[in-house]
Amino acid sequence: MRNKLRGFPSYGFSIVVKFGGSLMRDISACQRAIAQLEQLATEGHRILIVPGGGIPDKAIEALDAAHPLEAFTAHHACALAQDQTGYLLADRAFSTKLVASSAFSECKALIQEGMIPVLLPSRVLFTMDPVEWSWEITSDAIAAWIAWVTWTPRLVILTDVDGVYRGAATEDPTALIEVIEAQALANLGHTSIDACAANFMAQRGIPGVVVNGAYPERLAGWLEGKRVRATTITVGGISCRSTN
Repeated sequence: MRNKLRGFPSYGFSIVVKFGGSLMRDISACQRAIAQLEQLATEGHRILIVPGGGIPDKAIEALDAAHPLEAFTAHHACALAQDQTGYLLADRAFSTKLVASSAFSECKALIQEGMIPVLLPSRVLFTMDPVEWSWEITSDAIAAWIAWVTWTPRLVILTDVDGVYRGAATEDPTALIEVIEAQALANLGHTSIDACAANFMAQRGIPGVVVNGAYPERLAGWLEGKRVRATTITVGGISCRSTN
């Protein structure tokens, strides 16, 4: 495995959590989710947060719908929207352990100090330019790419619904898909996780889960191997990779 190659030490993250910006519409839910992540960090989980675009991103989308923006403008503005959400999440109004950072090296150091780094992704995205300048690519796909780059064994999509639903029927509890292969998920198109992210997870062997951040105890249960109301994404029948 890459993190055992001589001269290439591990970043040390055990989970990449894409923190959906939609959770910030309910401040109480946002605070509960952050409190659970802090508890998980206390228990030894080494978490790297990738923020969604949230409220700023929705404003950019609305402007684009009314007055179509150039791809360059939309891509760069949305990346900066993720940074803005990241700064807010790391503010002491919400957390005691979250720290905003723009570099992987800083994130690695923060993990070793027992903190939870919140990656502000614009600098990495502008420097490495790893994704298409397209609305098809969302912060889900960026989080999946970051999990791959840092060789992190699990990806969590923390959002405002319970998981992935057949036919997008989020109001029908029986439509929730509890377990699905990443490629089958990609074939469904855009759901509560974007299709590009699901396809990337399938191609790069990154398993994970889509879970409702309003019920953060479900994430804790999933990490313990319990059956919880969420959608587990498998790759080759595997629901998580070893962190060893």
